[in-house]
Amino acid sequence: MTKQAERLRSFVREHARRARVLAITSGKGGVGKTSTSVNLAIALAAQDQRVAILDADLGLANVEVLLGLNSLYNLQHVVDGEKTLLETLVQGPGGIHIIPGSSGMAKFADLGEAERERLIGGMTELQEDMDFLIVDTMAGIGKNAVSFATAADEVLVVCTPEPSSIVDGYTMIKTVFQQRDDSAVSLIVNMAANKEQAQAVANKIGHVTRQYLNHGLSYHGYILRDPHVSQAVMQSAPLLLRYPNAPASACITRLAARLLQHRPPNNSGETTGFLRRFAQTLGLASNG
Repeated sequence: MTKQAERLRSFVREHARRARVLAITSGKGGVGKTSTSVNLAIALAAQDQRVAILDADLGLANVEVLLGLNSLYNLQHVVDGEKTLLETLVQGPGGIHIIPGSSGMAKFADLGEAERERLIGGMTELQEDMDFLIVDTMAGIGKNAVSFATAADEVLVVCTPEPSSIVDGYTMIKTVFQQRDDSAVSLIVNMAANKEQAQAVANKIGHVTRQYLNHGLSYHGYILRDPHVSQAVMQSAPLLLRYPNAPASACITRLAARLLQHRPPNNSGETTGFLRRFAQTLGLASNG
């Protein structure tokens, strides 16, 4: 164990967890994962919650694109030691904050030890200043997406009623449970024609999860298929602010209310916390 890794372990132990860390992920792209992340953050902020979005999609890093923002600094500047994570924070619409991603950034597993230490140290500061940290992961079961999903307090898997999305969504759920057996995983069905269709998708995935993984799967809710969503995307504006009375906006508001009303129990029996789990996925903290 190097001195840097030992310092990091001590640092993580000394800082109590504050923010709830939600990883919003999906088994494939094109299911509305980033739009869900952004609008859910705005819905939570409307309930007097301090919310930050970490754009961890290093392939596309499109949270800023969705919001029509153009920041000077991003995660790459953090790992390079040029800026702290708090210095990269961008004030977004609806009272949320954004930590911009970097499309050219290396995989977290390929970063040097000092670079990973700077990243985790910055996230510690951020957690102490927020009520919610929403991590918009990459789509699919790549190392970066899975690292964040298995470290998060809660995982929200977004899928649509399309058969390929259902299969890929289940694959992500399976991967998360294989990596961390006590993960708190919930399903969000996006682009549903109606409540009944969404429930049918949730029942199907939930049944397979119980049968083959021996795990229960929470159904967090659904978002209706709504033309206002694509209109908001084309306008680089959040749905919830541009079309607050749209059917999909009402669905997202309900999702936020459910998050505030229900917090999954701490399955580990102690405050292990996101930072320690994330450090473990990078090999910078022991499992003990």
